[in-house]
Amino acid sequence: MNKTVRLMKTLRHIDVRSYQLKRLYGALFLAATLVMGSCKKEDKVISTPSKYDNGFFVANEGWFGHETGDAHFYSYTGDSLSWNVYKTSNPGDSLGSAGNTLDFATIFNNKMYFVVKAGGPLAVADLNTMKVYNRNNTLPKNDGHAFAGIDQYRGLLSTGDGVYPVSLTTLAIDKKVDSISSYTGDILVAGKYAFALSQKEGIVAFNTSDYKFAGRFGNANQGFARAKDGDVYAATADSMVRINPNTLERSTVSLGFKVASPWGAWRHASICASTKENAIFIAPGTGFTGGTKAYRYVIGDPTSLAQPFITLPTGQYFYGSAIGYNKATNEIIALTINGAYSGNINRILFYDATTGELKKTVTYNGWYFPAMPVFRP
Repeated sequence: MNKTVRLMKTLRHIDVRSYQLKRLYGALFLAATLVMGSCKKEDKVISTPSKYDNGFFVANEGWFGHETGDAHFYSYTGDSLSWNVYKTSNPGDSLGSAGNTLDFATIFNNKMYFVVKAGGPLAVADLNTMKVYNRNNTLPKNDGHAFAGIDQYRGLLSTGDGVYPVSLTTLAIDKKVDSISSYTGDILVAGKYAFALSQKEGIVAFNTSDYKFAGRFGNANQGFARAKDGDVYAATADSMVRINPNTLERSTVSLGFKVASPWGAWRHASICASTKENAIFIAPGTGFTGGTKAYRYVIGDPTSLAQPFITLPTGQYFYGSAIGYNKATNEIIALTINGAYSGNINRILFYDATTGELKKTVTYNGWYFPAMPVFRP
C-alpha cells in the first residue's frame, strides 16, 4: 500500500516537471521567435536603399551676395543631378545666408557635416534623407572651415583662430586645442593623432585622446591626403611632405612646380589619394585661380611628377578644391567653371585615376561656384 502511494506521488511529480518544462520550452521558443523577428525587421530597415547611395555630392559655395550654398547629388544610376538637396529636404531652411559660403562638407558615421564659412553654421543632416537634425549657428570667430570626426561622440572643427573639439551629440563646442591659435584650414585624423594645417603654426599634430601637442612639421600650402600606405601627405610651396602617423617621422620630395597658398581665400585642399594604388594627386593652382593642371605622384617615384596627369580642356578652370578621388569607381572627379575666377558654366569631369583618360563630362549652368566633391567613405 505504501509503495503504491509513493509511486503515485512520483508520477504526479514527473507530470508537474514535464508540464513546467513544456511551459519553459514554449516561452523560450516564443522569445527566440520574437528576437528573430526583431532582427529581421531591423535588418530590413538598415538595408533600405537610399536615393543617395549610388553616386556622390558636389558641395557648392553659392553665389555670394545673392543666394546660399547647397549640395547637388550626382546619381550614377540615372546619370543625372539632383539640385540643392539640403534645401529640397528642409523647406524654409538654408545653409547660412547670402553672405556666407559653403566651402566644406564631409560624411562621417552616415551623416553629412556642412561647414559654412564667414558667419554660417555647422549643420548635420542624415545621409539617407538629407533632413537636418542638428546645427550650431554660433561658431568661434564666427568663421568655421573644416570638420573631421574622431569617434561616435567627438569631432574637430577648424576656425579662424584654431581647432575646437565638438560634441557630435549636441554640436556644443569645447575649449580650443592649445597648440594652435591662428587661422586653420584642413584637418585629418590618422591613428591616435589629428593633423591640422594652420597659417602661422603650419602642420601641427596633436593627440585625439586629450588634444595635447604631439609635433610640428613646418609650413604647408596643401594638406591633407592619407595614402594607401597609411602615411599622411601635404605639400609646401615646392615639396611633397610625408608624415608617418605612427612615428611622426617626416620626409620630403621635390615637386618641380609651385603650389599656391590657400590663405588669401581659404578652400578645401586640392590634394587626395588613391585607395587602389600608392599615389597622391594634387592640383597646385595659380594664386587665386584654380589653374588647369593636376599631377599624380606615384609614391617613391619622383619622375612621375615630371608631366601633368590631367590638363583641362581649353576654356575650363579648376574651382574650389578642384579634385577628389572616388574610390567606388577609381576616378578623379574634377570640378571646373568657364572662367579663371568666375563663371556660370559648371562641369564635372570624370577621369580614370590610373590612366588619366577623360571618361565623361557633365555640364550644368548657374552661379553655383563648386566647392568640393563629397564621397561616401
